[in-house]
Amino acid sequence: MSSDRDFDPDVATWKQLADRLRQAIRSGELAPGQRVPSELGLTQEYGLSRLTVRRALQELRSEGLIVVVQSRGTFVMGEQERVVVTLGKGDQVQARMPDPEERRKYRLREGEPLVLVERVDGGIEGYGAHRVTVVGG
Repeated sequence: MSSDRDFDPDVATWKQLADRLRQAIRSGELAPGQRVPSELGLTQEYGLSRLTVRRALQELRSEGLIVVVQSRGTFVMGEQERVVVTLGKGDQVQARMPDPEERRKYRLREGEPLVLVERVDGGIEGYGAHRVTVVGG
């Protein structure tokens, strides 16, 4: 990964670092399953504060591009099969962060938002936001 330290002073540094890492992931330079450089490694490589690096990594986690595996490190996520959910007349959709019980029930990763679909008949479906496309019926 390029360690060019030139950052635009008019744009938040964490956003620029997130953009560089995102580009490395999308280009395949950081491949699915590959370990992402550590916070310490990134702070040293780019000459940034740990808080700046942490914020950039959190952004990529919230986008579903990386995942933290306890005691192992941070890894690039592989492509996931998308689920297409078609809404019927009167169905409602809500997106929010799940509570711990919902995270287990819907098998969501840490930091992944929950998309709840409430059907007219009272049924409720839950999906991880990184894996679902909702379309009108």
